Amino acid sequence: MSRPESSAGTDVVIIGAGYAGVIAANRLRSSLTEQEAERVRITMVNPRRDFVERIRLHELAAGSRDTAAIPLHDVLHRDVHLVEGMAERIDPRASTVDVRSATGERHFHYDLLIYAVGSTASAAIAGSRHHAFLLADLDGAERARDAIGGGAPGQRVVVIGGGLTGVEAASEIAEQHPLANVTLLSSGPVLETMRPSARRSVTRTLGRLHVAIEADARVDRIEPKVVELADGRSVPFDVCVVAASFSVPDLARVSGLDVDPTGRLQVDETLRSTSSPSVIGAGDATVLPASVGSHLRMGCAIALPLGGHAAETAVALLRGRPPQPVSIGFAVQCISLGRKRGYIQAVQADDTPRPFHLSGRPAAWFKEYICRLVVTGPRKERTKPGAYRSPAGPSTMRISR
Repeated sequence: MSRPESSAGTDVVIIGAGYAGVIAANRLRSSLTEQEAERVRITMVNPRRDFVERIRLHELAAGSRDTAAIPLHDVLHRDVHLVEGMAERIDPRASTVDVRSATGERHFHYDLLIYAVGSTASAAIAGSRHHAFLLADLDGAERARDAIGGGAPGQRVVVIGGGLTGVEAASEIAEQHPLANVTLLSSGPVLETMRPSARRSVTRTLGRLHVAIEADARVDRIEPKVVELADGRSVPFDVCVVAASFSVPDLARVSGLDVDPTGRLQVDETLRSTSSPSVIGAGDATVLPASVGSHLRMGCAIALPLGGHAAETAVALLRGRPPQPVSIGFAVQCISLGRKRGYIQAVQADDTPRPFHLSGRPAAWFKEYICRLVVTGPRKERTKPGAYRSPAGPSTMRISR
């Protein structure tokens, strides 16, 4: 085994270049003084040299846009060293990361590691990887786009998932392909966590787009050209898109770090791993203690502030100071319903709804503004740490001091 790549100084390794990883890298580097920057090296490990706008993947699948990828050099601080490869194992005792790349196996030493590996599409539905397109990564969205774009008039497109992503995908596909027959399958009510009036508004918009909705349609398995439901019914399709649950990479588990039953890295209130304090978690693959994170859900709205706080924790540790607890809340729930319509629900910090909402074209404009902000915000962090701001967490939550 070759020696880890390292030299004199302090090494910070960031695994993952999604929303959490990019903002962590930029905020960390821009927070360093000139003297600190001379001795601190930041290395980012990612399977590709692109930043993927995951909140745009439904647009890509529908053919609304050409790509959802941005070259990482366009968003990352120039002093962050990018390594294209897949992190396969973390050794907390040796403080090393094993990375498989096109040039072979490489081994990186770290003094601090930011774990921001994100989430992937869950293959929990039997047959989903073989007979459907998983709408959680760039490859799946591109393949769905090619299949739908090459379909004949009247093609049957089935979207599985009654949450935000599934609703956005079904409406986008229906708007871009008005001759297609689009069906949305939801295991329970569509957008079950939203207010009844919000669900009714979104359902009406889906109806205008001629999306057929099958609620309480729990999928048992996906066969070639047909979705088999748990109640015995079958739903035929020409193209099937899965926009249901997500899972996380198994890296933390195989590395012997503390994880929850789903494989998410367990961290304390400052985002440090409960089993290896030199590892800092951020994003979808991290689970926070209930005292600060019981209200959080997966998504860029949380990945970005978690990534920002991970950088602040790293800076504190580099300076020999105690890191502070994280406090993250919500402000809105945003849904795009094609390019012309949307629905914006104002929410409390704990993600419960407020009375105010927007719908129609104003909501579509606001959602597009948010989609741009989650790229421009981290990009601004290259020169201005803290440029991207997020709401504080619920005031009723207990945070240790």
